[in-house]
Amino acid sequence: MTMTTATRRTFPQETQRLALRARHALRGFGVRRKAAAREVPPPEIRAAYRILNFALRAGSAMLSYGGSTNEVEATILELTAACGLDHCEADVTFTSMTASYIRGDDVEPVTAVWVVRHRSVDYGRMAGIYALRADLAAGRITPERAIARLDEVLSARPRGPRTVLVSWAGMAAAFTVLLGGRWIAGVTAFISATIVTLLMRAVARYGIPAFFQSVLGAAVATGFAMAVVAVHIPVQPSMVVAGGIIILVPGYALVASVRDAITGFPISGSARGLEVLLTAVGIMTGVAAVLYLAVSTGVTVRFASIVTAPFTQVIVQVIAAGVAACLYGAAAQVPRRSLAYAGLVGAGGWAVLLALRNAGMALIPATAIAAVLIGAAGTLLATRQRSHAFVYAVPGMMPLVPGLTLYQGMLYVFSGNNAAVGTLLRALALGLTIAACVILGEMIIRPLRPPRPDSTELDSAARTAP
Repeated sequence: MTMTTATRRTFPQETQRLALRARHALRGFGVRRKAAAREVPPPEIRAAYRILNFALRAGSAMLSYGGSTNEVEATILELTAACGLDHCEADVTFTSMTASYIRGDDVEPVTAVWVVRHRSVDYGRMAGIYALRADLAAGRITPERAIARLDEVLSARPRGPRTVLVSWAGMAAAFTVLLGGRWIAGVTAFISATIVTLLMRAVARYGIPAFFQSVLGAAVATGFAMAVVAVHIPVQPSMVVAGGIIILVPGYALVASVRDAITGFPISGSARGLEVLLTAVGIMTGVAAVLYLAVSTGVTVRFASIVTAPFTQVIVQVIAAGVAACLYGAAAQVPRRSLAYAGLVGAGGWAVLLALRNAGMALIPATAIAAVLIGAAGTLLATRQRSHAFVYAVPGMMPLVPGLTLYQGMLYVFSGNNAAVGTLLRALALGLTIAACVILGEMIIRPLRPPRPDSTELDSAARTAP
């Protein structure tokens, strides 16, 4: 359809008239905004905004570093109450949080909003915020000192990328050993995890979503194992794959999602659960793609399981579990003073699992008991060390993560085994069991633990070296 001459003449005139009208409206709006900007809020309003922003900043840091929603909400309310704002309401979701100071029934509230855009795992800073909250609530520091101390905690220098890289790779090697692999399997897993970590860092710089990062990382780990098999290196590929994908498993997100669902935050729990599910699907997709190519080209893939080992081998596995938990803590920025305790929790949990399995107990109930003990031990250590339970419980539960079961399920899928679906469902059940039982262990110990001892400010080593 072609425009008539009258339309061509009228349309520009109407456009100019609308533009002129909008220009006048925006000009008037701009004048009102400038006039309103000159009005300085009363001092009490400014003080309320400062307190709310301080509390929201601390809460957003905890949420972005792996804290659960109920703990973040409790932190915001406790910080605002300790600073003098007694009537506050907080609303925390997976990506944003709002805090309002209710000044009265006939006065508008003071409200501040904070958005969480970036996420990372940093238990050192989260433990620092937890200690700050305890000291401020007990009156051991002033609000002004608390605001300055929050700046110190958040600006603390993390561990360097090389240290984190070696920690992830060492964790993969230790995980391979605790599953029964020999030293050559551990070395191969170390190299594989190093390549995966470096590749994930390179891909993350381009803003690639986490789902595709998981697909790529799992594919590289599985491809490296298949390459090792192709050149006839005497190593079991299942061990190498399990060690490679263990660094991709979001253990902290799984625990936080289950905690949110249990403590009455279904929306945040569902969002975190979807994040965990997408990561798991990405891992399975990467493993499945490479296994399909391997089976199509005739590469023989075998599966290795945890078998009853002699006493000397059990000792090696327990030590490897402790090393794996300790190195995960180092990669997750756990404070140095807590790394050894995290390793002990991981070693103890794995020892309990092996003892129960050797006694004839099924895998899921044995894993549940071990996870309950890990959660209880983490809570007791957190009370004694004035820290957060996640600092000890999440690294301690990582040796229990069913990476080998997940790989076994994918292998069954491509070999036509009827047990494929059941094996994948068992991996899912194990993951949920671990997360729920860790939280159960915390809840059992929490009412029984002694009152928190007097807390002082974090020592300089804990602030500068998380």
